[in-house]
Order: sequence, then structure tokens, then C-alpha cells
Amino acid sequence: MTLNRPDPVTDRFAYSRTALARLVLSFEQRDLADRAAAGVPTNDAFMNGGEMVEECVGLVEQAQEVLRRAVIWERQKGTSWEEIGERLGGISRQAAHERYKAAVDEWQQSLVEPYGPEVRGYRSPILHEAALEPTATGRRLDAWARKHVPSAREDEHPVTGHLPHLSAAEEVVQVLEAINHMNETDASPAERAVVYDRKAALLERIAAEDGKPEAAEQAADARVRAARLRDEAGA
Repeated sequence: MTLNRPDPVTDRFAYSRTALARLVLSFEQRDLADRAAAGVPTNDAFMNGGEMVEECVGLVEQAQEVLRRAVIWERQKGTSWEEIGERLGGISRQAAHERYKAAVDEWQQSLVEPYGPEVRGYRSPILHEAALEPTATGRRLDAWARKHVPSAREDEHPVTGHLPHLSAAEEVVQVLEAINHMNETDASPAERAVVYDRKAALLERIAAEDGKPEAAEQAADARVRAARLRDEAGA
């Protein structure tokens, strides 16, 4: 990973969807741990009656979000609903499916459509921030784990160093899905140009590594398309 800030439009394409789901889970687990740790000190003389109970209710709700993200990650890596139901306390496959299918579907949709519709010139993100900017998130999680998890202190990349690898071919598939979606929606020419540049770079890599001349031709076409889109954006 470079120290330069990746482009937020294409950063996630360098990670498998399983890796993105795991980063989101790590993000939520870290936040839950920090929130729970804040309640350990006993300097609570100025707390109102019942305030600690209210805070712990929030912890339970946040833990439920962690569980939801764990199910999404398990499904992303291919775990069956039957196995998930068993791990949820022996509930049926159907019960597990009914409980979490909407969350899994929402996750899958957000990977393809990471932003909501434009309102007053701004498009709010739908995709979780950890998946939207995985490189920066991964660096922060690595640092947090080294500081707070004893078994991770000697590991330079305790989070990002163990994520599943993404092949160039898989990355191309993700980029093509993004291009298809952008072509069907109101994505700006500038945004589309960035993704076409990413496509070109990947195809050039495949052409060099695998000796495929057709990939080089496709890369050149993608560069031309990106240039046209940038001209359109400038106009």
C-alpha cells in the first residue's frame, strides 16, 4: 500500500468484496470495544439516574450491528444459511435467512451503488465508510489493533495483512459492474472517467503479466473513453 491517499471512487476495487465485508466488521468491532471501554472508569458521580442503563442499551444495539456485519461477512465468503443458523443458537436455516437477508441484500446493492441520489449537489454515501475508503480504514485499524490487542503487537499489519487476495481478473469484474451501473445512472463524466482509467490500468497489467494482446487493445479503448469523458466533464 502506498502512503498516497487513494481515489475514493476506485479505492474499493483493489479489495475483494469479502475483504471489504471483513474490514467493515473490524471497524464495527473496534467501535464497540472503544465504547464499552469508556464505561470501565468509575468517575460517574455526575451521571443521572438510569443513564448507565441507557448507555448499556446502546452497547447492546451496537453489538447487534456487529452481529449483523458478521452475518454479512459470512455470507460474502460463502457460508450457508444453515451453518449461520446453527451458530446463531440452533435456529433454522429459514429463520436465519428471514432475519438477515435484507441486511445482506442491502450490502450487495451498496457495493454496486455506493451513493444515494444527488441532493443540492451532494450525494450521501450508502456504502459503509470502511468499504468506501478501505485503504485509509485499514491503516487505522492496523494501528488500533497493534495498540490494544496483545497478540497483534508484533504484527505490522494485523488487519490488512490477512485479508483475502484479489486477482486482477476479479478486480476487472468489479470495475465492469461499476461502469455498467454508472452508464445506467446519473454518474458524472468525471466519475466515469476515473473508473475507465482504472479499467485501463488493470487491462494493461493483465496484458503485461499474461501476454494477452486483446487486453492491451481493450486497455487502449478504455483510455480513449476516459479521455473523452474528461473532455465532456471540462466542457
